[in-house]
Amino acid sequence: MARREVQNMAKHMKTYKFPASSEYYTKCKKLSKLAGRVYSKTVSLVRKIHRKKNVWLSEGTVKKYISQWAQNIPLHSQTKQALVERYFEALKSYFKASKTNQDLRPPFRTPKYTNVVWKNQAVKLLEDGALRLSMGNGNDPLYIPTTLPKEVDIRRVELVYDKRQDKYFFHVTVAFEVQPKYKVVGVDLGVVHPITASTEDKAVLYNGGVMNSKLRYRNKKLSEFQKKLSRKKVGSRRYRKLVRAKRRLLGKIQNQIKDILHKYTTHFVGWCLSLGVGTIAIGDLRGIRDRVDYSTKVNQKIHQWLFRKISDLIKTKAEALGIEVVFVDESYTSQTCPVCGKRHKTSTRNFRCLGCGFEWHRDAVGALNIKRKYTGESLVVGALASPVGVMYNSHLRCPVVMWSPWKPTFEWVKTS
Repeated sequence: MARREVQNMAKHMKTYKFPASSEYYTKCKKLSKLAGRVYSKTVSLVRKIHRKKNVWLSEGTVKKYISQWAQNIPLHSQTKQALVERYFEALKSYFKASKTNQDLRPPFRTPKYTNVVWKNQAVKLLEDGALRLSMGNGNDPLYIPTTLPKEVDIRRVELVYDKRQDKYFFHVTVAFEVQPKYKVVGVDLGVVHPITASTEDKAVLYNGGVMNSKLRYRNKKLSEFQKKLSRKKVGSRRYRKLVRAKRRLLGKIQNQIKDILHKYTTHFVGWCLSLGVGTIAIGDLRGIRDRVDYSTKVNQKIHQWLFRKISDLIKTKAEALGIEVVFVDESYTSQTCPVCGKRHKTSTRNFRCLGCGFEWHRDAVGALNIKRKYTGESLVVGALASPVGVMYNSHLRCPVVMWSPWKPTFEWVKTS
């Protein structure tokens, strides 16, 4: 690789989650409690000195004290330092925020349990893909099975407790390099099609039928529960039972919607990566709900529109791969002909220009015009390929290889 190309390579981070096995549950809980002791001691020490002498201890001083105080606690020295660093990050945020809000309190909570952190010095990836997490001198290390290849650059491992699932997960953060790209894709967010993306010669549409059916089902069941609850005495046994059932059902539906959003956005970012996209231009929909004044049914659809969640997921996943995300004014983008520039409002999903006869999918026209607005390109010349549709299913295959920095090649996976 040429030296100039190496200089253009940028470092990016990606986090993988690996569940801890059930036989490790007790061990993980014990480690979380030990980390809580170290963090709580850091909090109490800094607050005690500040209260007595009105002096904030420095991070280096606290690290020296904690290394002596916690020398018998079976955690790696880098783990103890990371816990001290976590507190001082919170303290710096307090100092910054207190300049505008004097009523804030410095970090004061002393949790019994907290996340355990291993820095890269305490982590080793073995030949079989297992992670060796050091617990300090004289203590047996942890061995965590993973699917990571040997070449991966591990920067950090964090043990996190998921309260909802009552399970522990190891979050492994790795660093990888991505060479910058310069192609631009426009994105039009909609209700019928949550994501419609277009380049200069091709487009892809993600069908929102399944997600919208989940939203309608949620509205229906929520109405039924509210009707039943209105007939019960607040606080009664039957009332509490209905509330629990309502929460369970709504939680299940919310997880299903989240699964759809993650599969679609991951698939879309993979599509962008396969095309060498460097910038994603998304239509800016902020404030659209303030202008809604249609029928009750349409107003409900727009107010339940998840465009902010979708754009946030795209932004997070794209930036992890070095793809820039920008927001562009989307006014009149679905009404403007990309060939002759004339405006024509259509009531169907198909856009047909009355001036030049150009026909294409309305949402794809919007995505293409968003791209043109950002790049400042001239009007389209020539025919465009028909948009490719993507339907959701529970086993929607996405280009997983795109998240693997150790495999720079990309193989497009077709979906039905």
